[in-house]
Amino acid sequence: MTTVRHTHSQHQPMRTFAKRALVSLAVAAALTGYTATVQAQTQVNTVAASVQTINAPSIRGQVVSPEGQALQGALIRVLGTNREVATDRQGRFRIDGLPAGNYELSVDFIGYENQTVAAVVTANAGQEFLFELEQLAVERIQVVGSRGGQARALNAQRASDNIKSVVSSDFLGRFPDANVAESMQRIPGASIQRDQGEGKYVNVRGAPLEYANVSIDGIVLPSPDGSTRAVDLDTIPADVIAALELTKAITPDMDADAIAGNINIVTQGALDSRGRIMRGSVAMGRNEKGNGDSHRVAATFGDRFGERENIGLLVSFNDSETNRVTDNIEHTWFEDDGVFLPEVTEFKDYEVKRSRTGATARLDFRPTDDAHFFLSHTYSRFEDYEYRDSLVIEYDRFEAGSNSVTGVSGRTTFEKEMRHRTFVNRINATQFGGRHFLDNMTIDYSAAYSRASQKYPDRDYLLYRESSRPRVAYDYSNPDFPTYQVLDSNNNVVRSDFNFPLEDLSWRRYERRFGESEDKEQSYAINFTMPGEWGNAFSTFRFGAKMRLREKFSDEDRMRNSVGAGAPAFADIIIDRHSRPFDGFYHNGPKMIRDYVARYGSLFENEDYLPRVAASVTGDYTASEDTYAAYAMNTLAWDNTTVVFGARVEHTKITGDAFEFDADTEEAMPVSAKNDYTKFFPSAHLRHELDNGIVLRAAYSTALSRPNFTDMAPYFVIEDRETGVGTIDIGNTDLKPTFAHSFDLMAEYYIEPLGLISAGAFYKDLKDPIFKARSTFVGGEFDGFRMTRPENANSGELYGFEVNWQQTLANLPGFWSGFGFLANYTHTQSSADLPFGIGKTDLAGTSKHTYNLGLNYDSERFSAQLAYNYRSEFIDAYDTANPGLNVYWDGRGTMDFTASYKINDMFTVFTEASNLSNSRAIRYQGDRTRVYEHEQFGRAWQVGIRANF
Repeated sequence: MTTVRHTHSQHQPMRTFAKRALVSLAVAAALTGYTATVQAQTQVNTVAASVQTINAPSIRGQVVSPEGQALQGALIRVLGTNREVATDRQGRFRIDGLPAGNYELSVDFIGYENQTVAAVVTANAGQEFLFELEQLAVERIQVVGSRGGQARALNAQRASDNIKSVVSSDFLGRFPDANVAESMQRIPGASIQRDQGEGKYVNVRGAPLEYANVSIDGIVLPSPDGSTRAVDLDTIPADVIAALELTKAITPDMDADAIAGNINIVTQGALDSRGRIMRGSVAMGRNEKGNGDSHRVAATFGDRFGERENIGLLVSFNDSETNRVTDNIEHTWFEDDGVFLPEVTEFKDYEVKRSRTGATARLDFRPTDDAHFFLSHTYSRFEDYEYRDSLVIEYDRFEAGSNSVTGVSGRTTFEKEMRHRTFVNRINATQFGGRHFLDNMTIDYSAAYSRASQKYPDRDYLLYRESSRPRVAYDYSNPDFPTYQVLDSNNNVVRSDFNFPLEDLSWRRYERRFGESEDKEQSYAINFTMPGEWGNAFSTFRFGAKMRLREKFSDEDRMRNSVGAGAPAFADIIIDRHSRPFDGFYHNGPKMIRDYVARYGSLFENEDYLPRVAASVTGDYTASEDTYAAYAMNTLAWDNTTVVFGARVEHTKITGDAFEFDADTEEAMPVSAKNDYTKFFPSAHLRHELDNGIVLRAAYSTALSRPNFTDMAPYFVIEDRETGVGTIDIGNTDLKPTFAHSFDLMAEYYIEPLGLISAGAFYKDLKDPIFKARSTFVGGEFDGFRMTRPENANSGELYGFEVNWQQTLANLPGFWSGFGFLANYTHTQSSADLPFGIGKTDLAGTSKHTYNLGLNYDSERFSAQLAYNYRSEFIDAYDTANPGLNVYWDGRGTMDFTASYKINDMFTVFTEASNLSNSRAIRYQGDRTRVYEHEQFGRAWQVGIRANF
């Protein structure tokens, strides 16, 4: 047994890092001075590390917590040399290639006592250490609640050679997040887009959704949605997460399709811990709107096997369900002679049963210290089982003086619609890999298969129309809650609700839709790492290759009966519940039966039940995309400085099949296209640690965003061919990927015993951003036709800064030492040319302001957190012909609360409350007074119990 001694770094006030971060860094300076004083007063305990001799001239080992949890990101330094490594996910490290001699080895991990030990290397032998770190020995400091997991995440972030943010599952467990998207919103630089109140997609640093890729344990995931490359992160339950990594400046060994960055979901393995893992949780709750029940269960088991405990198996399972009601009202607008007018209003009452299921399994095998194999699989399933009662209002023949605020529609159509929809997403990812340590080289490799699918096994519609087509006066003085009056010919108010007499509604149509899309990918990668010397720097040269083979298709079929022979009267298909959305502010009449397909399907599915050819053909496509990549990079390390530089090259081959469709003749003809391109991606990254503990980072990186498959598909839809001045809607097989040069600066200060202050700035120079635009077709048969097509614009830019401060206040006395806080803010701005020189616009997803605020408390048994997240307005969809009709999401903030109490070493009870602020989702067209969508979801609560055996 070797006795160890401890070293403590003294922290100095920070200097200015970026112009816009002066205030945060000044506060940081004051705090760090205080922290250093506390540390100087700390009474140090002596800890022991076990050591044994190995038959290799190397220093190796593992770093674990007192509970046996592997500590990733511990910095292992050979003092007096340029050698430094960070521990991997299993807490392991190895320093090969050392000359024979006596060394001092330091172990540095935030939140725990640092250690320094003597190490000896001979020509044929070395030493292997097991470091069991202890918590900092300030009496008031305890690593309780989520603080242990937070420490591991901060250390992994600090040890990284490039710019990234890392958060642990323990830290994310403070929040009532149902899925990965909602967990991502807690990270600086990330913001989310929601669907019916829950997070669905993630924007990174204000970039469009497609500018970031998503991976699980390094496997890039395909997208279930046939219309986008963005991954539906509401599909993946939050319970599968061991950690979330957001890489903001990619290195050459990473896939290049990540202009905004890479979101990596890290799952757990049994070798990540020294003991058996057996835990579970169960929770039940209620949603405020509709009083819908919810539940969530999760279980994890992991253990090590074999005489040397070198085989690890971990499996986990989780399942959740929530029943909710959502109130929704939507309006579309148009412009007529400079006046904006409402075109259609839709009231939508949603009753949704939303369920998620997830499972993971990982097998690790370390036959020797020089070899490691793993096999993993992740499965996620998301389902919405939904009923939607709609009232659709179509305005026509506006009377004089009508405008966007008040007016009269002289002929107004009302339709009552019932839609039943089942929507299922699945994501599967399987990976096999290994790593081998040779005398002068390390080889690692992997083979992966991932598949994402989206299915609509049923999407059924039943529609009735009101017969009188009355005059309707509207008033949008309150754009969130407009009011309406049905008028007679003498301007008398007939009614102020839409509860029409049952006999006034007659059958209109019966329709069914079926659709699916699938995106699957095979990938094969191999990497070689060679240590060496480069002048007075230690060099780690790494090179490798990767092949990604991707296939995607989207298919939809629609059938409709518009004749309705023998259709039931409206009075025969209603139920004893009425549509009273927004707490009864509106009254839209009775709701319709739910099982209309079972009751009347045989009546309507006859010779009048015909395919809707255009809708069934124009969105269908198949595509393949093969990418072949190679890279080389070198990491040079000096005492306190690391430089990573290198380049990647990717060659992409694309083929696509779709249809040319004539809407007049309803004839479809298959068409095919192909394209290929090669791109070069240089990058350089600097990491420098000052003597006072501040870590400075700078990066230059390049990346791309490939066009969505739907934009590249060779579809060709023609309308009004006979007139010679018709319209065409086509895909663009010559679309170029958007390319970006990115520049990043970051300063980080890691606070003992546990905390981080950071500030950074970024700038992205974009080439060939993509927009769907309208123009005039030139030449050939369709010369002069109005054309809608995805186009490349010239250029764009995205820039901003972020600041982050999270800290436990363990330095405070007594009760107050349990408090901690989180505060981060991201400012982003963007600008991009529109095609054909028609102007400029913000990029989709750019919110100028995004921030998180959190106050938490941790004691030995009790933990609680109150958290607030805010995202300001951003553009969601473009109308390049009339920017006044662009669609924006309004700003939105949500407040959540969690609390837990540890009954004993095994059981903890907890409660969660989400959307305590009862915030609403608002979209608008061009101006906040022209509301496009208003949706309310209400609050939600859960209580449960966790067990850890």
